[in-house]
Amino acid sequence: MARFFFKQLIEGLAYIHNAKKVVHRDIKLENILLDATGNVKICDFGVSRQLNTGRERMKEQCGTPAYIAPEILIDAGYQGYGVDMWSAGVCLYAMLIGSVPFKASTMEKL
Repeated sequence: MARFFFKQLIEGLAYIHNAKKVVHRDIKLENILLDATGNVKICDFGVSRQLNTGRERMKEQCGTPAYIAPEILIDAGYQGYGVDMWSAGVCLYAMLIGSVPFKASTMEKL
């Protein structure tokens, strides 16, 4: 089941990244919904950002601490699409293991 959901998540991210030039910046299990037929729907685009070229560097620290990519914590700027991929990987880990690999209370700003 995790493979089925993860594949759809990656396809959804590919669509918003490539077709819409949007970086979500808060991918987490709570923002992955299932429709009536069990298909993945990505929700809560509240901290998302539409990019002009896909190469812009962002500096805003946003997202959920347990899912946040290291480059956001470093606070030196980041290109957006990679942070969504990191968070998707954390989601896959959580689907397979039952908990996130990093706890918010153990994370600190680098």
